[in-house]
Amino acid sequence: MRDKDQNPFAGIAKFLIALGLVMIVAKLDLLKLGEIPDYFTWQMLLIFFGIWSLINLELVSAVLLFAAGFWFLMPDMTVQLSETYTNIYWPAVLVLTGLAFMIRPLFKKHKW
Repeated sequence: MRDKDQNPFAGIAKFLIALGLVMIVAKLDLLKLGEIPDYFTWQMLLIFFGIWSLINLELVSAVLLFAAGFWFLMPDMTVQLSETYTNIYWPAVLVLTGLAFMIRPLFKKHKW
C-alpha cells in the first residue's frame, strides 16, 4: 500500500529531471562530442540511467552506470584523459563503489 504523503508524480518528475540534465549537456556540448545527435547513443543511455539512479539515491548503481557510460564514451570525446587517469580509472571506480556501499544505509528509505 502506498503512503498517503508519497507524490504520485515522483517517478515522472525524476524522469524529466534526468532527461533535462542530459539535454542540457547535449545542447551546451559539455562533453565536446559535437552535434546533438552524437549525444544520443547507448553510452549516453548508460549515463542517463546513472543520473536516474542518482536521483533515486541508488548510489552504487549510479557510480557503476556513470563509470561504464563514460568509459565507453571517452574514445569519442575530443578531450582525452591522460594515461595516468586512464590507468587509475577503474580502481577509482572500485573505491567510489565501495564508498557508495558504505553510505548506502544513510539513504535507505524506511518501510513502516
